[in-house]
Amino acid sequence: MALAQNLVPGILGGVSGLAQALMGAPAWVIVACLALSLGLGGVQAVFPQDSADRLAWWEGRRAYLLRRRELRDARAKLRGARRERRLGRRGGEG
Repeated sequence: MALAQNLVPGILGGVSGLAQALMGAPAWVIVACLALSLGLGGVQAVFPQDSADRLAWWEGRRAYLLRRRELRDARAKLRGARRERRLGRRGGEG
């Protein structure tokens, strides 16, 4: 995790070079570049960087999405069955 602790000074150093390249640009452009660089650095600090860790993260993400899709499909099937029962009762009574 030492990499994440030293990430912000490195980003700021890179952004200062970018700011020099953007001399004469509006201030909001420089601020936007700074915010984008810090955001990307934050994403890099949060997501795993080792190949094995990254693979495990993606496998977990895929398993989560698959479980979510299965639950969604099961709920839709249950809603459809309830709707058919409800409509079947109304149709028989009316």
